[in-house]
Amino acid sequence: MRTSRRVATAMAFTCACTSAIASLAQAQVTPTAAGATAPATPSTPEMRWRFDQCMGGVTYGAPFKWALSYGGGMVYEGDRIDLCALAVAKVGLGGAGASIGLAKSYGSMGTGSAITGGIIRTFGDPLNATARRTYVGGAVHFWPLLALGGEIGYYVRLGDEAGASSHGKKVITWSAGFGF
Repeated sequence: MRTSRRVATAMAFTCACTSAIASLAQAQVTPTAAGATAPATPSTPEMRWRFDQCMGGVTYGAPFKWALSYGGGMVYEGDRIDLCALAVAKVGLGGAGASIGLAKSYGSMGTGSAITGGIIRTFGDPLNATARRTYVGGAVHFWPLLALGGEIGYYVRLGDEAGASSHGKKVITWSAGFGF
């Protein structure tokens, strides 16, 4: 139970950080020179947050088997860094999940990474997990090339009764696929 509390605390912290980042980004204003009546022209292109798609695609892995995923959120495109505070939904043959996190793009070739925390509910026949159970945990996502990527995560089963089997209590999740 202690591990479940730690995971829940980490997810709450991730939610709070994501909300704070989005709130601060929306509060940004362009500075003006003292005594100026018109806004100053920035020397660099204006950088701001906007709502957009961050990721989506088709994957194969555990426990979802074949799955469709979509992630959207607040996107920040700057001169030096591109970020996305995102929410992700994933539905597959072996289960469904929802998560939140932060993604970063590293260049023009579509490379990037993300870290997410979330919840998974397995269906009748998941890959390497207990059927019809709920798990919480986190995952690291990576895209080495445009449209190709994968993820690896660690999730812990919730709601076990005393004496329940420990088989499948802790699950290493993984997936590989392509997306946009």
